[in-house]
Amino acid sequence: MYKVAIAAGGTGGHIFPGISIAEEFIKEISESKILFIGSKNGVENEIIPKYHFEIKYINAKKLYRYFTFQNLLFPFYLIISYMQAKRLLRENDIDIFIGCGGFVSGAVGFAAKKLDIPIFLQEQNSYPGLSTKILAKSSRRIYIGNSEAKNYFKSLISKVIYTGNPIRKFNMVSKKQALHHWNFEEKRTMFVYGGSQGSHSVNQNFVEIIDELLDKEIQILFQTGRKEYGKIIDRFQNREGIVIKPFFDNIEYAYLASDLVICRAGAISLSEIAHFGLPVIIIPFPYSAGQHQLKNALSYNRYGAADILTENELNPKLLLESILKIIKNDTKLKKMSNAIKKLSVSESAKKIVIDIMSSL
Repeated sequence: MYKVAIAAGGTGGHIFPGISIAEEFIKEISESKILFIGSKNGVENEIIPKYHFEIKYINAKKLYRYFTFQNLLFPFYLIISYMQAKRLLRENDIDIFIGCGGFVSGAVGFAAKKLDIPIFLQEQNSYPGLSTKILAKSSRRIYIGNSEAKNYFKSLISKVIYTGNPIRKFNMVSKKQALHHWNFEEKRTMFVYGGSQGSHSVNQNFVEIIDELLDKEIQILFQTGRKEYGKIIDRFQNREGIVIKPFFDNIEYAYLASDLVICRAGAISLSEIAHFGLPVIIIPFPYSAGQHQLKNALSYNRYGAADILTENELNPKLLLESILKIIKNDTKLKKMSNAIKKLSVSESAKKIVIDIMSSL
């Protein structure tokens, strides 16, 4: 039996790989004990309990990449969260630590190092996050989801294994069934979302072209995030051919119904889209650490799998033109779909779990 602690928090892009790895541990060895460690105010509080895993919390705080007085308290919270993490690892007799990125991983990773607990890291992005870079030397393995990340671990290349990103397990149905799930007709359909928490910029530009897209008989699935859901649903609730939600729990039905996706460049979003073979227009978040979202987007664009719109150039007119150029063009849809399918890696979580067990 393995007692595994997984630190994953901040965004769904860190959390869902952790959940996939946890599920694979249970699948391989059913009596394994899994403990998630997160922050008290993170989205992990909502997501992880839905998958019936135990989660406990530390007072970890984010280190912002720009000046803010909140950063002055960062050293204090790091010390507190490190001590809390060390206590949790001891109390639960943890023998494996897996860090899936985000600011929580750093504090728990430091504690695991102090307690001589084997450290394994799962890095989703083409540009590694701060916690991954800090813990890399102390880790036994670094599992990368994007092959380009290996360029940042040249001195540790023997530890690096390209596994692809672990993604959620999905219910697979036909496109016709997925369209029926949303009470849609068999027409061109698109899925728009700005990540698990939504994006003001994506929302702001997209709402200005919704009426025109609907008038062109393009059906829309739109994830707004919780913050802006109310005002957007009020504006479009009487229109047919559109489903608006703050968050799609059954996201596979959105993917399977769609011909085109518009999203940010989160690594897990792109891995899921590749899994479903969907053409995508990527709008990278411009303030991501190390501009990793732009680097993620460029890695897909190089293969002809995605078009990119930067935040600086984004406006409703250009967004509409970009959508129509793809969604009305069967040849381009097929070409992009074939390209992105080649970037999908299967059974990533299984590869990670088997390698962890073999390395102990």
